[in-house]
Amino acid sequence: MFSSVEYKTMRIIAGEARGRTIKAPKGRTTRPMRDFVREAVFSMLGRSVEGARVLDLFAGSGSLGLEALSRGAREAVFVDRGREPIRIIQDNLDRLEMSARGKLIRAEVLDYLRKACGKEPPFDLIFIDPPFRIDLKYRQEMLKLIAEGGLSAPSAVVIIEAPLRSEPPRSPEGLRFAERRKYGEAAVDVYVNKENNVSDGEEGRAT
Repeated sequence: MFSSVEYKTMRIIAGEARGRTIKAPKGRTTRPMRDFVREAVFSMLGRSVEGARVLDLFAGSGSLGLEALSRGAREAVFVDRGREPIRIIQDNLDRLEMSARGKLIRAEVLDYLRKACGKEPPFDLIFIDPPFRIDLKYRQEMLKLIAEGGLSAPSAVVIIEAPLRSEPPRSPEGLRFAERRKYGEAAVDVYVNKENNVSDGEEGRAT
């Protein structure tokens, strides 16, 4: 049983681990995507999650990558700079019996992306859920490194959560801005690889 003093608890929404409890760090350094936003994002993605290679940046609790694994993703790489989030994600993977499909990397996100360029196989789904204090310039740099480093597969979808009042980052060469969806005070910006022929607003049909 998780201590309510040390952790927040969340649930996996669908898939093989549906209803199972995971934990998330408390405090201001992590801000997991709210459940109703997470559910909307995965409804949008639909069956494109199945068999996908997933990257979860600013992973925090790992809720996005874990949800993807529950829904049939092949593998998820979790990146976070904090010792406690990495420990919690490993514990969540162990509890859900998903450790064989999860890889944990403790690193600052931009440092990881620079080092991963040309070394990591491309990802089909990339989730970026940073603290809202992360500014537009930083988000722009993340997309640039993802595009230039060959980290997005031809069918890739990139999801970034940001404050509603912020502007979406410009699309770097190799990625195309598809749409912005609004959920209360949060916005979800959706980008696709330029080779992905999915129409704007139809990411759930990506193959």
